[in-house]
Formats: sequence, C-alpha cells, structure tokens
Amino acid sequence: MGTVVVATRPGGWTRRGWAVAGLALVVVSAQRAGLDLAGRFNSAGLSQVEEFFRAMFQPELSGSFVWLAVREAGVTLGFAVLGTALSVVIGLVGGIVLSERVWRNLTGKLDRGRRPWRLFRVGFAGPRAIHEVIFGLILVNILGLDPLVAVLAIGLPFGAVTAKVFSELLDEAPADAERMLRAAGAGRLSALVFGAVPFALSDLISYGFYRFECAIRSAAVLGLVGAGGLGFQLALSFQSLRYDEMWTMLWALILLSGAADRWSSLVRRRRNLAVAETHGELSKAPPKRDRVLWASAAIFVGSIPFAWWWLEVNITSLWSARSRHLGAELAGDAWPPQLGAEGWSGLASDTIDTLALGVLAAVVAWTLASVVAFLAARTGTGLGQPSLARKLVSPIVRFLLLVARAVPPPVWAFMAVFVIRPGLWPGVAALALYNLGVLGRLQSEVVENLDRSPGVALNALGATSFGVATMATLPAVSGRFAALGLYRWEVAIRETVIVGVVGAAGLGRTIRTQSVSFDFDGILGSILALVAITVAVDVISSNIRRNLR
Repeated sequence: MGTVVVATRPGGWTRRGWAVAGLALVVVSAQRAGLDLAGRFNSAGLSQVEEFFRAMFQPELSGSFVWLAVREAGVTLGFAVLGTALSVVIGLVGGIVLSERVWRNLTGKLDRGRRPWRLFRVGFAGPRAIHEVIFGLILVNILGLDPLVAVLAIGLPFGAVTAKVFSELLDEAPADAERMLRAAGAGRLSALVFGAVPFALSDLISYGFYRFECAIRSAAVLGLVGAGGLGFQLALSFQSLRYDEMWTMLWALILLSGAADRWSSLVRRRRNLAVAETHGELSKAPPKRDRVLWASAAIFVGSIPFAWWWLEVNITSLWSARSRHLGAELAGDAWPPQLGAEGWSGLASDTIDTLALGVLAAVVAWTLASVVAFLAARTGTGLGQPSLARKLVSPIVRFLLLVARAVPPPVWAFMAVFVIRPGLWPGVAALALYNLGVLGRLQSEVVENLDRSPGVALNALGATSFGVATMATLPAVSGRFAALGLYRWEVAIRETVIVGVVGAAGLGRTIRTQSVSFDFDGILGSILALVAITVAVDVISSNIRRNLR
C-alpha cells in the first residue's frame, strides 16, 4: 500500500491540525461562558418575550406614527447611501495601495515595495477592526448629533474592509493587459488602473452593493446609540416597552433591508451571468457589460446628492472651531491609553470573554445556517424541478432569515436577557441569531449556485438521492460554507461591542461603561485590545481559508 501524504504549506498546519485547534477553542469558550445552561434560564421572563413577538402582528399603525416611521426610514437609508459611497471611495483608493501588483517591479517581485505595502496593510487593519458603534460613540463627542456621525461611522470602518476586498479582487484579475502596459512603459499605477480594474469592475460593483446592504443594518444599530433614524426611534420605544411601536419601526427596517437584499442579490446574479457569458475569454477581454448592473450603479450614484440634501449634511462642521477644539480635547483625554480600573488582569479577562463570545456565536450561527441554507435555497439540491413543498417552505425560511438579520443585535440581546441571566450567553444568543440570518442567506446562495452536473452524472450511474447528497452536494458546498463561517467569525468579534449595552461580558461592556463615565483613556486601552484580538483572528482566519483552497 502507498503512503498517504497530507498536503500542507511549508511550515503550515494541516486541515486536521486546524480542526483540532478549533474544537479545543470551542470547548474552552463554552467552559468560559458556563455549561450550566439550565441554571441560567429565567422562565419568569418568557411573558415579556411572548408579548414582544405578539406585537409583531399588532404594530402601531396610526397615521402620525406611520409617517414618523417612513421619515426615519428615509434617514436610515440616507445614512446607508452616504456611508456606502464614502466606503467605496476609500475602498478604491485603499484597494489600489493595498494591492500587491501596484508595488511589484517588472519581474513580478515586491523588493523595495514590500515595506510600504506592509505599512499600508497595517494602517488599514486598525479601522477595519473597530466596530462602527465605537466610531459613532467617539464622533458624537466631537460633532454632536450631526448626520456626519453616522456617515463617517459607517464609511471609515467599511472603507477599510472594502479596501481589503478590492485589493484581493484586483490581485486576482488577469494580469496580461497590465503586463503589456508595463512593458510599453506605463507606470505601475496607470497599468493597474487601465489593465486590471476593467476586469475586476463588475466584481467591485457587486461587492459595493453588498456593502450597501450591510450599511442599512449598521445605520439602524448606530441609531440605537443616538445617531438618529429608525434605530433611534426604536430605542425610544423600547425604553417604555412599547412593543407595538417597536414593531412599526422594525417592520420598516425589515422592508428596507429586504429591498436592499433583493437589489444586492440581483446585481450579484447579473454579475455572475455576465462572467459566465464570457467564460474562457477573461484573459482576453473584461466580462461583458450588463445593463441591469450598470443601471443599478447609476441609480445608486444618483441617489447620493438626494441623500445629502435629505439629511442636510454640512461638511464644514468637520473643521469648525468647535469640532477642532473638542477633537483636540478628546485626544488629550484619551492619550496615553490606560488599562482600566482592574489593570492587566481585568483587560485580559475581558479580552478572553470577547474571544469566547465571538467563537460561540459564530459556531452556533454557522451550525444552524448550514442546515437552514438547504431549506432556504430556491432551487434545492434535487436534480429536477423544486417540489411543491420546497416552493412553500423556502419563502418562509428566507423571510425568517431576513427578520433575524434585519432586527439589530441589541434588540435580540434585550430579549435574551429576559430569559437568560446576565453573562456571555445572552450575547451569544443575540449574535448567533443575527449571524444566522446573514449566514443562512449567504450559504443558501452557495446552494443555489451549485454546479449540478456531478450529481446528474452520479444519478445516471444509479446513485440514490442520499448518495448524490453525500458524494456530490456536501463536498461541493463544504469548503465555501467553511470560508463563510470563518468570515463571520471575524465579523462576530467586532460585533461583540454592540451587545455590551445589555451587560454581555467582554470588552463591549467595558467600553460602554467607560463611555458613560467619560473614561476616554480607558476606552482607548480597551479599543487597542479589541484591535489586537480582531487582527489576530483575521490572520488566523485568513490562514485557515488559504489552507481550505
């Protein structure tokens, strides 16, 4: 018998090694959160949860309140449009400077470009690791209740994320045209812009619409911390436990998120179709232009000045004397960073809690989504037309996933603390439910886009439906499912901040407590710890995804 060799990168870990390490991390995280789940359950709070969901079908529908919801939905949409526009601008500039190709010489080596390339990557890693809520809490102390707070709080971290993705898309684009331009004497920047961007443009637009979809949800979360829009009205109604008013705002948010989801999905499907039509010719010409994709881009660009007018944005407030004074004062109060009242031990404990919270939320969400995705997929996994049962079940499941991701995590967290005693588990439940909505949608698209030819071939050879599923379907989707789960783990670490408002343990709770007492140097210390753990998770996740390819 031959020797079985497990492929791995030099000096890297095998897939089995990563799996064992991941399982150990989950076990340690569960122990950190507490395994006595039954003892943490509070049955007395079930009545509040039942009342909340009963109000889902009895929202406040008076004319004045509905008009308020419509107006605040416009504010939330305006925040999302302008925040996305800013993130795309940052992403385009950052994507170019983060691309390895712009720093390579004619022989394809980085050489002197390696150092500036690494410096730019480190520079963009910081904003990417900080959640938009933290940006909002900082900016509101400088700008006050200004619409620019939400726009900047969305645009800056989203811009850093977009820059990373755009750089990867540019690096993966065919390089023939760029090499020809470089050989003809063109500079690195112009060769990249004219030689690589046209090939990646449809991907860039597609991802930009996905960011817009995410920005709507972020705009609602920022409203909960005082930025305005649907989230702000949601917070006011919750303070008095007016669940009927809450659901009026939540229905507006669900409709807004649903429309953005459908638009984003349409753009991505049209982009995939354009690529398929030019399959095999990508090294010669960019994908064909699709009218729907480009019309969508034109509509979005046209909405930017309208959103600017609707929100009454005044950009001069950024450099007003008041903002400069408050910004300098805030910087002085925050530097140097401090460890907090409990010192290194407290900071380390909060950091470990944050990691455990992110791990458990991501694992629970991914496990459930991996099952739900097959129910939510429109096409299913069969070899023929979808059955009547699937046609009935799929829309219901997709709607439930939409509700799960449209309702802001702090709302789910507030519901969780009614039935789960304070600690890590309420935060885990809230983030898991929210990320189930996101992952279920993304993973269902993987199932829908599945190449069915291997299953057809197995079926023709006599394989049963179970055999087709185990030998064709699951192997085909497992790698993509794992990559999406790792991506959401990165995001879940950042999102731990937004469940800190309800007492979930970790750095989020500490930052919230420090912000109430204006402990800015302590906030900076906590933020730096959050950045460190987010960057570490980002590196680990990237290495695992690379090993899965």
